Amino acid sequence: MRDYVLRRLLLVPLTFVGITFVAFCFTRFVPGGPIEQALAERQQADRKRSAAARPSGPASPEELDNLKRRYGFDRPLTEAYAIWLGIMPGPADWTTVRLDKEGKAEAEVADDQRVDQSFKLAIKLNGKAFAVTTLDGKPREPWRAEPAPLSDDADTATRVLVYRKAYSGLLQGQLGDSTGSDKPVWNEIKSRLPISAWFGGWSLLLAYAISIPLGVAKALRRDGWFDRISSQGLFILYSIPGFILAVVLLQLLCFKLGWFPTMGFDWSRPFYHSFLPLCCEMIGAFTALTLFTRNGLLDNLAADYVRTAKAKGLSNGRIVFVHALRNSIIPLAATFGGNLGFFLTGSFLIEFTFNIPGLGLLGYDSLVHRDFPVFLGLLTLSSLAMLLGNILSDLCVAAVDPRIRFDKKT
Repeated sequence: MRDYVLRRLLLVPLTFVGITFVAFCFTRFVPGGPIEQALAERQQADRKRSAAARPSGPASPEELDNLKRRYGFDRPLTEAYAIWLGIMPGPADWTTVRLDKEGKAEAEVADDQRVDQSFKLAIKLNGKAFAVTTLDGKPREPWRAEPAPLSDDADTATRVLVYRKAYSGLLQGQLGDSTGSDKPVWNEIKSRLPISAWFGGWSLLLAYAISIPLGVAKALRRDGWFDRISSQGLFILYSIPGFILAVVLLQLLCFKLGWFPTMGFDWSRPFYHSFLPLCCEMIGAFTALTLFTRNGLLDNLAADYVRTAKAKGLSNGRIVFVHALRNSIIPLAATFGGNLGFFLTGSFLIEFTFNIPGLGLLGYDSLVHRDFPVFLGLLTLSSLAMLLGNILSDLCVAAVDPRIRFDKKT
């Protein structure tokens, strides 16, 4: 078992790199990205400032170059992905300046040692190399300078890129800045993660805690009135999408009767604000798990080993709860890890209906507004949850059924 877990953990990085690389390529080739949005906002601002509401012309080459550098589109795809992953240093802070006739310039850059502060650097062209120093002539590491020419540049002065290299990617716990709010992506996710974890944890716990006992009760009362009525109710609930049920409950119990809040979430009264969203979020998984438990238990109760146990004189309770039920919940244990990742990321339709600021709604907003750094950050979180959840599912299966051992002989 230990060797199996180690092998699976070694496959996690390769699978994770494959998933994130495909998603990273997706953000580079989909139209309507951050550069197009920034240019559209510039044109809208120009129209508002113009008295005649005249559309502005195309952006200058320098504006386009600055936008590409800001969002990492100035580098090849593999290099940009390596910088985002954190295995290659990239320009942590940068600015562009123009040299005067003497080959000198001053650049104001962000201080890498003091947060929210800046200082000035002196750039001087010595032959073909650039010297970067403080204003009093002292060398300043790790700042560098290199030429940054533009095509069709109307300005004849030499354009210079001043930057410092640093590892600032995923491996360093940095996911970049949101193109919508200009805030760190990790801060955006961290602010919404507790709410999604709250709803995901309770949805997963209640789904399994209710469905397994209910499925056992239905199997033990097969074809009885309880089994038939509950099956009809489960089929009806399973056929209703969660967001449709959310709209109905919101209209009936919130707006008309006023029993529950109409929207939002308050940590001072968490269960009061969580009841309806939890019901709508877990309805599909709850009904499916109940039917899986019932059908699995019925199949095992009809197996040969159950008849053998009865012939040996074992009690009915021991046969059901010790032998048959343990084999019946193997399919449930196999899907536990996948459900864990699903409930963690949340459902944006439920969150949108009840106006809950969770990860699902954040992911929906990031796709609508083409906020690719946030999208990649959420994909990173959901991918890790899925990969680790699959390993957890295998561990749950091995814990439920001791006959299953993940070695080369079986």
